[in-house]
Formats: sequence, structure tokens, C-alpha cells
Amino acid sequence: MKQGTMKNKNPETGNAYRKAGREVQSRAWLVVTAGFLMVFILYGTYYCFGVFLKPMLAELGWTRAMISGALSLYMLVHGGCSMVMGSLSDRYGARLIAAISALVVALGYGLVSITTMPWHMYVGFGILVGIGMGAAYVTPVSMVTKWFSKKRGLALGIVAAGVGAGQMTLPPIIKYMITLFGWRPSFVILGVMVSLIGIPVALLLKSPTDRGSGILYVESEKPEAEAHQRKSPHYDWAVREVLRSPGFWLLFLIFSALAFGVAIMTTHLVVHMEDTGIDSVPAALALSLIGGSGIIGRIFIGEAGDRVGNRQMLTACMILQALLMFFLIKAEQMWAFYLISGLYGLSYGGALPVIISLSSEFYGVAFAGAILGILLFGATIGGAIGASSAGYVFDVTGSYALAFFAGGTVITSGVILSFLLRPPEKQH
Repeated sequence: MKQGTMKNKNPETGNAYRKAGREVQSRAWLVVTAGFLMVFILYGTYYCFGVFLKPMLAELGWTRAMISGALSLYMLVHGGCSMVMGSLSDRYGARLIAAISALVVALGYGLVSITTMPWHMYVGFGILVGIGMGAAYVTPVSMVTKWFSKKRGLALGIVAAGVGAGQMTLPPIIKYMITLFGWRPSFVILGVMVSLIGIPVALLLKSPTDRGSGILYVESEKPEAEAHQRKSPHYDWAVREVLRSPGFWLLFLIFSALAFGVAIMTTHLVVHMEDTGIDSVPAALALSLIGGSGIIGRIFIGEAGDRVGNRQMLTACMILQALLMFFLIKAEQMWAFYLISGLYGLSYGGALPVIISLSSEFYGVAFAGAILGILLFGATIGGAIGASSAGYVFDVTGSYALAFFAGGTVITSGVILSFLLRPPEKQH
């Protein structure tokens, strides 16, 4: 009997294989759901920071640069911890690391609620929340990357959509809470939300069951093909090899440029709209628009990257972001701010999964956590510079115009770099 006919001659074996495949897919999509909820609550609470600016400024009498500096410290700590958390996630799995990190974020918000001096804010938000958020994205995304192959862009888009969902849902709610209870109790509410939601879902971030390489491609129809792919010495790059690849540093700089602009938008857009005379609650809705359209961008542009090409989609998203940042200089009416917010969220949201997919496409997934952690470190450097420099520009000039121009220029540099991206060749 030929081996190729064994599957047809032994239906019980075939049925067992299909049943196992369905079970694996169920576990994989459970990890996707947990990842979505994890980034929803952690990034949703983080993106509420912008709606706290006005009431904190009014009570504490600080400058915008002082408060923005806490955000910049957060981004640097976040980025550095992302590298550590990514490596630990590759080695030990994501569940315990993500759960502890969620607890640290909750404690950080609790400390911010009792802030009376700048160093309280810097320790609570900049350091504690920064450390905890180091695992907020890298752990669920690296786990999902290892569970999927053909539908990786879609799966990553769904997880990343949790960022947009949280950004759309939580800032208006917290803004309303601030009007009812004040900004200090509202920070306590953030900490409670992170504890009650973030810790339980973190425990669902299980690693793939294939321990041979730590990778399981759940959609593969030919197990012998996937086994060959896993054994291939040319598929997965070691971290030290990745760091010698010029293409990786192009991705690093592009991600940094993207985050530079995003930090300006998410930190200063609401207060800029309020400066133009728009009420606080309608202004906060701009963040919801960025988050809501980001959901669409993450899912549909992430899937489009699977079909059309991730590099092409990344370039298109970056071009749109640059144009919108320049348009923001002249925006004065609410409809213009809302249009810019919606389109910016669409393009920014879409860029995230395609960057992660490009990284996996170029360098494999065995060390996805560590590689993504390094990329996120680059993004946090860009975000830290963007958020703090925009606050400084306003304090000096009384306007955000120069900051928006700088944001558009930096993103344009990312567009230029995206044209240079090519699949790397592994050195032997």
C-alpha cells in the first residue's frame, strides 16, 4: 500500500486529525480573543491620559511640558521593558508575565491618584505604568504570531483592534467620570478596571502546544510541509542575526516615525481642540474616532496586507498620516478635527499589524517576542520625543502649529524609508 493512500484507507485517523485541528484552531482563536481584551483594557486606560490634562493643569499648576514629560518617561520605560518582556515571553510564555504586568499598571494608576508633586507622577505613571505596559502589546501579539501563518495578518489585526476599541470606548467614559468625581478618583477607577479585566484575560494567553520549536501553524493543511518549514534553518532568524540586518533598522526607524506622530495626536489633540473653543466632551470624542477607525484599519488593512502586500500597505498608511498631520495645522472647526481623527486612526491602526507582519515575514516567528520588543522600543523613543517636544513647543510659542509641522515631516521621512524595504537574505 502506498503511503499517499493511507489517509483515505484509514478514515478514523483522518477524522482524528481533523478533530485535533479544530481543537487547535479553537485554542488559537481563544488566544486572539484574550489578546484583544488585554490590549483593550491596558491601552484603553492609557489613552485616557489626554483627557486628564486640563483638570490636572488646573489643580496642580504645572506646565504642559512637565506633565508631558511623565508620558515621555513612560514611553522610554515602556520601550525598554518591552524588549525584556518579549524575551521572557519567548522563553517562559506570556500568561504569568502579562498578569503581573497588569497588576503593576493598576498600582501605578493608584499612585498617580495621590499625586501632589511632579515626582509622584513620574514614578507612578512614568515608571510603574511604563514597566507594566511593557507586556501589554508584545506578549499577546507574540503569542498570536506563533499560533498563525496564513491568516496571521487578520489575527494580528483583531488583537491590535483592541487598542482602537479601548481608545474609542474609555476616554469619553473617563471624561464623564472626571466631571462627576474628579480626576483623582478617576485614576483609581482606571486601576480597578485593569485589575478586574487585565489579570484574568492575561492567564488565557497560552503558548502553542508544539514544543519542538515553540511554533504551531494552525491553518496548515499539510503537516509534513509545516514540519519541514519548522526544521528549516533559514526560516527563523536569531536575534543577533536580526540586529545585523539593515531591513530591521529600517523597520525600527519607520515605527519610530509613526509613533512620533501618534504621540502628538493622542496626547495633545484633545487639549488643542479645547484651546480652539470646543467643549471638553466633544473634544474627547476625537480620541474615540481615532480608536474606532483604528479598529477598521487594524482588521481590514491587516488582512489586505496578507493579500496585497504588507510593504505597499505600510507606505500608503504612512503617506496618509503625513498629509493629515499637515492639514491639522489649519483645522479650526469640529468637523475638520473629526475628519482628520477618523482618517488618522484608520491609517495608524492599519500600519501596526502590517509592521508586525513584515517583521515575521522577514525574520520568522521563533523569536517574535524579542524582535517585536526591540521594534516597540524604537516606537516608544519616537513617541517620547513627539509627546514631550509638542508640549514644549506649545509652552514656548503658545501654539501647536510647529509641532504638527514637525510631526508631518518626521512621518514623511518614514514614507521615504518604507520605499527602501526589501526582504532580507540570511547570511550563512
